[in-house]
Formats: sequence, structure tokens, C-alpha cells
Amino acid sequence: MATIRSFAAPHKGLRNVISKFAFRLGHTDFSNASALQRLKVLGEEMFTLLNDHVRTENEHTLRCLEERVPGASAPDREDHEKLDEIQNDLQRQLLTFTGRETPEQVHVYYLNFALFQSQYLEHTHEEETVTELLLQQHFTDEELIQHRQTIMKKLEPNTLLLWLKYIIPAQRIDESVGMLAGLKANAPEVFFKQVMETIKVEIAPERYNELAVKLAT
Repeated sequence: MATIRSFAAPHKGLRNVISKFAFRLGHTDFSNASALQRLKVLGEEMFTLLNDHVRTENEHTLRCLEERVPGASAPDREDHEKLDEIQNDLQRQLLTFTGRETPEQVHVYYLNFALFQSQYLEHTHEEETVTELLLQQHFTDEELIQHRQTIMKKLEPNTLLLWLKYIIPAQRIDESVGMLAGLKANAPEVFFKQVMETIKVEIAPERYNELAVKLAT
């Protein structure tokens, strides 16, 4: 049975950014223009990753699984359709906020997002306890690594940078070293430096220093 976890890294990143958004949404004063703009920027990053992830799962991960185990992808695809509708509505609403919303309107949006968060986390749990096992049972580690490499090659640099911004702080150091070492060996030096500069802002100094030392050895 394969040991590669296809969902672990992206789901850690998504849980990170979703939690950050929920926390900031809860304390943002919408009448403060700069605070509202910061919330919108974070929301744009979150929705970018959510949209990229569901597209990747549908077009690659679940497609590969369906080819090998017909019918196995149906539950996740159905969840995606339901969550996409909610997610797209939340994204549209965020873009329309002007700062003139009433406290009640803001609170309703907060509750709706909290509900989406709980539904999304339940979905990711299902994928990691059911779909992940199906992938491990029906694909070898080598095949799953190839899947991962194919997905990463299709990512635009800005999207990959955004993924790493939220994945790296949410992982153990050893997980991040493995991921970043591969990037360091294959990506342009200027891009790798940009990744490290982005990560440095997102994690505690001691963790960043430990990561940088291990990557240098």
C-alpha cells in the first residue's frame, strides 16, 4: 500500500488560510477602509487557493481515481458542486462590501462563512480518511509522486507562491524541508528567494531560522 498523502499539504494550507480569514472577519471594523481592504486581500488569496484546489482535484486527482476505480470520485464531486455554490456566493458578497454595511449584515456574513468553514473542514476530513485511502490502495508511491509533479508543473508561479505562503507555516519542519529542497533544486534562484522571503513573514523567527539552516545543509 502506498504511503504518499496527496491531500495533506494542500489541506493544511487551506485550513490555515480559512482560519486566518475567519479570525480576521470576526474582528474587522468594516467602516475602517484599510481594515476592510486587508480583509478583502486575504479573502482574494483564500478564494484563489480554494478555486485552484477544486479545479486540480476535479481535473486531475479525481479523474485519475475515477479511471482506476469507476464511481469512486462521485461523492467528492458532489460535495464540490455544493461547496462551490456557497463559496462563490461568499466571494461575490465580499467583493461588494463598501464599509457602509450594518452590524447585522456583517454578522450574517460572518455566520454564513463560519457555516461554510465547518462544511469545508468536514469535506476535507472525508477526503483524507476515505479518498486518500483509495488513492493509496490503487496507486503506487511512484504514481502518486508523478501526480504531484504533474500538478505542480501546471501551477502559475504566483499561485505556487501563494500555496507555499500558507502550506509551509502549517507543516512540520521536516515536511517543509522536503518540499522546499525539491523546489530549490529545480526552480530559478530568484523564485526560490521570493518564496523564502514570503515564508519569513508568515512564521516565527526561530522556525524560519531552523528551516533555513536545514535547507542550507
